Amino acid sequence: MRLFSILAAVLFGFSAAFIAWAKPVPTEHYSRTPAVYDAALSPDGRFLATVVDNNGKYILRVFYIADPSDKKVRASSYPKEVKVNWVHWANNDQILLSTRQTQKIDGTIVYTGFLYVLGKDASDAKIVLKPQLKSGKLGSQADNSGGYRQFNNTVVDFLPNDTDHILMSFGKDNAFTPGVHKVNIKTRRANRIERGSAEIQYWITDLRGEVRVGTGRKERTGDWRMKIRDANGNTWRTDKDYPGLEVGTSVYGFTSNPNEMIIGARAGKDTLGLFIYDLAQKKRTRKLFQHDKYDVDGIIISADGKQVVGARYTDDTTKRAFFDTASKSRMAKIQREFEGYQINIIEQTRNGNQVLFKANTPSVPPNLYVYDFSKNQSTFLARDYPEIGNTDQGDVTKVRYTARDGFKIPGYVTTPAKIGAGEIALKEQPFIIMPHGGPYARDTKSFDYLAQFMASRGYSVLQMNFRGSEGFGHAHENAGRKNWEIMQEDVEDGARWLIKKGYADKDRVCIVGWSYGGYAALMGAIKDPGLYTCAASIAGVTDLQDMIRDLKKYRFGKHTAKHFILKGFDGKKDIKENSPVKRAKEITTPLFLAHGTDDVNVHFDQFTRMKKALKKSKAKTTFLEFQDEDHYFVDYENRTKLLKGLDKFLADNLGESAAAP
Repeated sequence: MRLFSILAAVLFGFSAAFIAWAKPVPTEHYSRTPAVYDAALSPDGRFLATVVDNNGKYILRVFYIADPSDKKVRASSYPKEVKVNWVHWANNDQILLSTRQTQKIDGTIVYTGFLYVLGKDASDAKIVLKPQLKSGKLGSQADNSGGYRQFNNTVVDFLPNDTDHILMSFGKDNAFTPGVHKVNIKTRRANRIERGSAEIQYWITDLRGEVRVGTGRKERTGDWRMKIRDANGNTWRTDKDYPGLEVGTSVYGFTSNPNEMIIGARAGKDTLGLFIYDLAQKKRTRKLFQHDKYDVDGIIISADGKQVVGARYTDDTTKRAFFDTASKSRMAKIQREFEGYQINIIEQTRNGNQVLFKANTPSVPPNLYVYDFSKNQSTFLARDYPEIGNTDQGDVTKVRYTARDGFKIPGYVTTPAKIGAGEIALKEQPFIIMPHGGPYARDTKSFDYLAQFMASRGYSVLQMNFRGSEGFGHAHENAGRKNWEIMQEDVEDGARWLIKKGYADKDRVCIVGWSYGGYAALMGAIKDPGLYTCAASIAGVTDLQDMIRDLKKYRFGKHTAKHFILKGFDGKKDIKENSPVKRAKEITTPLFLAHGTDDVNVHFDQFTRMKKALKKSKAKTTFLEFQDEDHYFVDYENRTKLLKGLDKFLADNLGESAAAP
């Protein structure tokens, strides 16, 4: 079946003018998914491949940026149910496109992934790895069925020095024993170079493109496994052969010395840092990077792929710590041109002459640029939210409040443009409390379309990194993971702080959340109905016990449930007491619930169970169901309907805001 078709129409104008719209900014301008979902430079820097919005639907489009006068349309479309993960150039003539879609297997909804290769004109799409269809069941490693292979798009290494091949991980005869295969992307033939096993699910290469580490876990016990191959041989050894190297240790890669493995460790501190474990000396030898307040996110590799030149971490935004002056100087050139902007590097050409990146501030949506070091200048390519244009967005301020036990909680307050301009004081304003999802994720001081949408309606928004949020060190993260009630209390304490400071009108505070944030919104309405005027849950968890059962339908699900949910409660009674569906009849606060039928992360029956349970409640409820929609509401029409429904719900319950445009 041919997945793609060439479009003959003009699809996307990078030079589209933008307008200062009449007030307020239309909902559709926020509900659109980013105009540029992903982008990639060809190795020679002459072509740009983009996944771009075309009238509410993503397409693949390629631009010949070496010649700005070129007008040739190079584009492909794909079915609506197909979503893109990423786009990448395999070489100067071929593009790789990773996709996903939802599917029911043996009655359980899952994501399936596929990899396609296209020509540089976005034509002649071919699937790289055909899916394994010998069994229609998810299976397990014990049933010896081979299982249905969900993921046919796992790339281990793009092998930038080998223009014909990539390394992929998959099980050829058994989906649960993924080995490493060298795949010729022109012929799409695969040659196995490392045999898989049921206990290894992930593979890591060194900077030479050699497969060096295999990690995974046992399905029955959940115990982690690790094996490491010698730098200049074929001998594989277990972690037991390396003193001080704990199984389950995060491996980030290797330095230019193939014996130097880069691992994550705390080394007596609260934060996670980067350290060298020397496989020849069989010991941890030195520290590469460790921040006093924030966990490390990963490593930065040089443009030619031959060296590790820095580390990434997140405080309010992504930060980089460089190990060499040349890399630091290069980044400083870009940053000087975009002073005050967050720079998110997408990729760079192999010779390092060109860098593709997005730049944004908390009040300015991301814009796509390419920086040319040979000219020391940047070129604007596209806007993620072109319709918002030069309209005023809300100001975002970093805050820190004290929880009931004295713990300091970091967060961000987004205020409407009128407050930022000083036209209205931040005093007794209608406020939205917006806890993030995850729950083990975090918020940053960057452009947030949902927070800005609500600010455009005159509401101020508080987002907090409650205990359990990642990136702030072990103590901050583990405090929430060990006790979900602490996370809930941290959220509530944020609302109380706003009221006590006089920022929020105590009679006009609504809690709005997505996923775990939706769960927190419902529990807030249950545990403290006098605190919130209304509560909105989007794709929210409502029944923890059912969530545990759903997780167990997937491979390693019982172990995920144990570490993700069970460790945060004292037992079944505690889980029941903290499940909104079990206490729905107690709710009197007006509720807004929205969910997609194809949600893999939080199954749709979480919504239907809550809807049924709320029949015993006196709460005024608004329900929105979205057919064929996943956890993230990536469909433009669905997201528009969602935001319009939320807008009306907030207006009905919080009333008109003086800070509205």
